[in-house]
Amino acid sequence: MKKGLHIIIFAAVCICMAAGIHIAQEFRFYNIESNDLFLYDWADIASKLARTGGLATLLASFLTQFMRIPFAGTFILTGIYILSAWLLYRILRRRTEAKSVAGLCLLPAAFLFLCMENDYYRVQGHAAFILMLACFYAYVSMAKKPVRYIIGALMIPVLFHAAGSVAVVFALTALLWEVLGDGLKGFAALIFPAVMGLTAFIYVRFSLVSGWEHALTPFMYYEWPSTYFFPAYAWAMVPAVVLAAWIIGRMDVKPAYSKAILALGLVISFFIAGNLYGKVHSRSYYRLIQEQYWTETGEWDRIIKTADRRQPTYLVSYLNLALAQKGILVKNFMYYNPQDLSRIMYPTPNLKTGLTLQSAVYSAWDYHAAARQAAFDANTVTSGNANPRQLMVLIKTNAALGAYDVAEKYISILEKTLFYRGMAAELRAGLEKEFHAPQLPDMHIRYEGLEGDMRDILEADPSQRILSQFHQVYKIIEKEGGR
Repeated sequence: MKKGLHIIIFAAVCICMAAGIHIAQEFRFYNIESNDLFLYDWADIASKLARTGGLATLLASFLTQFMRIPFAGTFILTGIYILSAWLLYRILRRRTEAKSVAGLCLLPAAFLFLCMENDYYRVQGHAAFILMLACFYAYVSMAKKPVRYIIGALMIPVLFHAAGSVAVVFALTALLWEVLGDGLKGFAALIFPAVMGLTAFIYVRFSLVSGWEHALTPFMYYEWPSTYFFPAYAWAMVPAVVLAAWIIGRMDVKPAYSKAILALGLVISFFIAGNLYGKVHSRSYYRLIQEQYWTETGEWDRIIKTADRRQPTYLVSYLNLALAQKGILVKNFMYYNPQDLSRIMYPTPNLKTGLTLQSAVYSAWDYHAAARQAAFDANTVTSGNANPRQLMVLIKTNAALGAYDVAEKYISILEKTLFYRGMAAELRAGLEKEFHAPQLPDMHIRYEGLEGDMRDILEADPSQRILSQFHQVYKIIEKEGGR
């Protein structure tokens, strides 16, 4: 195959992959970025590196901080998948001269892409996969077998500590590699699974990982167990592709068949990604994080324009806020809330997004005590260091309630970031002047209930047009008696 055609195929694959990722995951990237705040702080970096899988965690956190930039997430994921395919291809070329195996190298990437559909999956799993392939490429590049076995055995505990349980894939694939190359002599590589088992035992025994399922499975890369266990499929693809490449390398494949194998590998990879994405993608949840992002950026018209009377009730909460921001909530409330007139804010099926919703709505009301509590809880359930959006709510609400020392603490966290340090400086400069607000009685604890607190806030600040509309709606609900 001519070099020019190689370049064309590679470019086409990259473009198709990037387009698919952007269409499928554009708004998820903003959600990921807000869940893992990267701090430019040596103490925090050292703390991460000391934990099992710490290097993978650090690399993932460093990359995801850029996902707040439009299209950055698309390019980052595309780069990760292309890098994983390239590393796997370079590994396979150590076993066979057949370039047709290049198409098969995208199979693990297809399943890694599907991992992103689970909100509890951490991008740490992607970084760990790349680290594992890089180590395996270094392993197969060593010629002398006694030295290779020794270094391979030493790599396993190092890789386990740096990247986590993905070291299992290294150990099993290295065993398969040696058996395929040397037959029965290759079973000397059973030392690799043995070292992996011993390493896992030590880490579990001394509570360096939470259990065997975290030490030996992709559970390490989840905040919560997953229904769709796509990382396991990505892991299984590595030895499977190595075996397929070995079989193809032993066959006398004609040039025409070689091109067909290349095309088939590419087609299967894209088919798996597209077909399974359609089956596991949650449109309602994706819409929720869309509206969450539009709320953070103040794109109220987009929320209203895309509203549907049949949409899930929890989406109505963001819609109500958007209508209030445009000054038309009272007029449109009955039209957009036909499902249930007994409440003005609806819970979401996800704790983190539900707390984020409450934080946004209460902040718009200037209901400082409730907004602060919701932001604190949302920040607590964030998987990474902190949630920058909730930190800003905590700064503003604590300043409004006179807790300047607490606000200062959260500002100091933002000052250690790349993209929020400028905002942190502005917040520090205007800590007392800009965010000082009239103190409301007993606002740390809600003695009077929601309606009573809404009334108190309006009495303290009658110009509150957002809360005023919600209060009017509350009165309508009271009059209707709910349904």
